[in-house]
Amino acid sequence: MAIAVRQPVAGKPNRVATLLDSFRVALGTLRQNKLRSLLTMLGVIIGVCAVSIIVLINSGFQEYIKSEFASLSADSIFIIYDPSGLRRGEGRGRFEAMDANDREYLMERATKVKSVTGIVEAGTHTAKVGDKELKGVQVTGIEPGYYDVVVRDIVAGRRISQQDLDTLANVAIISTTAQEELFPNGESALGKTINLPGVSVTVVGIMKLQQQNLGPSNTKVLEMPVTTLQRKWIGGRTFSYMIAKPKDGIKVSAAMEEIWELLMRRSENKRIYRVDSSEAILGVLNGVIGAAGTVLAGVAALSLLVGGIGIMNIMLVSVTERTKEIGLRMALGARRGVILTQFLIEAAVLSLIGGLIGMGLGWSFGLLIKLITAQLKFPNESGLSAPFPLTAAIGAACFSALIGMVFGFFPAMSAARLDPIVALRKE
Repeated sequence: MAIAVRQPVAGKPNRVATLLDSFRVALGTLRQNKLRSLLTMLGVIIGVCAVSIIVLINSGFQEYIKSEFASLSADSIFIIYDPSGLRRGEGRGRFEAMDANDREYLMERATKVKSVTGIVEAGTHTAKVGDKELKGVQVTGIEPGYYDVVVRDIVAGRRISQQDLDTLANVAIISTTAQEELFPNGESALGKTINLPGVSVTVVGIMKLQQQNLGPSNTKVLEMPVTTLQRKWIGGRTFSYMIAKPKDGIKVSAAMEEIWELLMRRSENKRIYRVDSSEAILGVLNGVIGAAGTVLAGVAALSLLVGGIGIMNIMLVSVTERTKEIGLRMALGARRGVILTQFLIEAAVLSLIGGLIGMGLGWSFGLLIKLITAQLKFPNESGLSAPFPLTAAIGAACFSALIGMVFGFFPAMSAARLDPIVALRKE
């Protein structure tokens, strides 16, 4: 192997030239021992690749959750009848469910709330138009206030009105997906009758909606007046849940606190209601996913330590193999600091190249994940958005270089402390 020797000159040594020489010698050593260098870098490659993939998937799911909540107003407040908060042996009192009386109670007394709307989820059903059937249509009973908190892009026709609720009108709005499948020839669904098990409705509006439910989303949606759904179809007067919206300029937390106090007063301090906001739910979900991703990334980063041990081992072998070379360089005037710097740079270059390869593999896996999830339409039709975590990958690569220098310090010190006379005698 060619030995890089810089002749000593008077005055202060050229540190930049010394570092460049050390870097060149390090690359030359890697080229001479390609297979050994690759096997040494394997732990670092796997570590950086694993960290990149975990952060990539974690970021993808966080973006997915944000997009799922995009159809809701950021200040939406969810009110749910949930008696699980009752203490053992405590009864529910006179409240067995949540209905329009609860909505009216809040609207009459709440000073920080702009609107409260009740919603009834009727599940999925088979819709029929003539001999055409569409299974798995999500049917929801809504009130006009629903449009204050849920984004609905009406592309044709109109929305559900208060008059529809008052007259128990058999009308509905459907999603563009449901229209395309029930009317495949491009025919408009407006004015057409759709038959559900036990009730028929006339389409008065077509809506284009985003994916909105966590998990694989259902875009085959039919929304009808809540009173029609309750009194002409499923029976009862109860809501599945309610959504409230604070007045302009009122913080969500303040409105939530007021709603909670009013409901506790109404229920005589019985914990039969639960109040949450879309912001709080989104924050909790992102926090859980972020914490899980951090833990997994930390576990994956342990492989970097394994890679560092491999680098230390191979650097010790390198010092042993190159003892005579080290002695010759020191005899020609190389300082101990120069020898130390060269071996540290070799260790850093070894781990840094492994980190860069790991980044490349992580980026490739990201593209593969995007392609596969798009084909499987999971978690939605466009697949999992997996942006490459450049910052995390660079951080992992730099950390791998630091690991290489830390674990390469002991071999480098061993090389720098060699006695040149003894080293030259080494065969």
